[in-house]
Amino acid sequence: MVTAGHGRVTLRDVAERAQVSLATASKVMNSRADVRDSTRTRVAEAAQELGYVARRREPPGGQHRLLIVFDDLSSPYALHVLDGAVRAASRAGYDLQVTVHSEDGGPEGEALSREWLQAAADRGIGAVIAVTHQVDARHARYSREIGVPILVVDPVSTSDTSLVTISATNWEGGQTATGHLLELGHRRIGVVAGPEDSVPARQRLQGYRSALEQAGVPFDPELVRHSSFGYDDGRAAAEALLDLPEPPTAIFAVADTLAIGVLRTARARDLRVPDRLSVVSFDDTLIATWSNPQLTTVRQPLASMGQVAIERALALASDPGLFAHPFKLETQLIVRESTAPPAGSEEPGA
Repeated sequence: MVTAGHGRVTLRDVAERAQVSLATASKVMNSRADVRDSTRTRVAEAAQELGYVARRREPPGGQHRLLIVFDDLSSPYALHVLDGAVRAASRAGYDLQVTVHSEDGGPEGEALSREWLQAAADRGIGAVIAVTHQVDARHARYSREIGVPILVVDPVSTSDTSLVTISATNWEGGQTATGHLLELGHRRIGVVAGPEDSVPARQRLQGYRSALEQAGVPFDPELVRHSSFGYDDGRAAAEALLDLPEPPTAIFAVADTLAIGVLRTARARDLRVPDRLSVVSFDDTLIATWSNPQLTTVRQPLASMGQVAIERALALASDPGLFAHPFKLETQLIVRESTAPPAGSEEPGA
């Protein structure tokens, strides 16, 4: 058997022997379909010649540990992601540790800092999954230097494509939500747009703008209200929108928690939903069906996002040389009770 001559054979060794890129070698080893048969054969032969085996890294004590870190674990969004992650880790026989880090950090410092990541590695953590955190080139560098992969679910922002990100099709979801309201006949559509520095929120707002453009409806910045993702933020944003001289007939809220705040504001003003005001949300957490009326919403597969994060974390912990690329899961519009044609208009198609 031929060896690479420097200890354990890595996927990079296989790629060099087969004269392909590391990304292509990773696709072959992960049975991806978008590789030519001749290339697949060449990579397989190189792996066999070198004796390449994807080995799982063993943390201290032989335990298999992953760490998932949230900035907040009180929201339905976070609980859905956690549910998918816990189930996937359990099926794989891995210990999933859960931690919550606020902005001021914890005992080991700021989450994802070098010190924090080193402390995680010292505890035998094989990979870290960060939910709705901000990541950049520094975190990618810490990950490489310490040898602990970092994956990010719905990153607030990221400037480094070498980190694995897992998210939903936010732009398409925002476009679909707005398109639904446009099809019902609404033309003045407000949007409770979430934080301006949030990548998912910005993508949903861009989808909103795209739907308006395609329908020939001018974009009015007065109809956009940015906020955090909390219930009270949704209430305040709805108050501002409904106080406009020409208030919207429909509101798209980029998160279920915001939409609940919108519903509460409408109720306080005796605006019946959907008779006087239509509301579309995003997420489809449990509160979307617990609300009255039940929310029309864009479903993002939150549990599946947690599951995919675990699966990719296991793959990277087994072989850090695997090619990292973003994952986007499909969104779907779920029509319930909170949307209808604007008051005084005819039903679509009537």
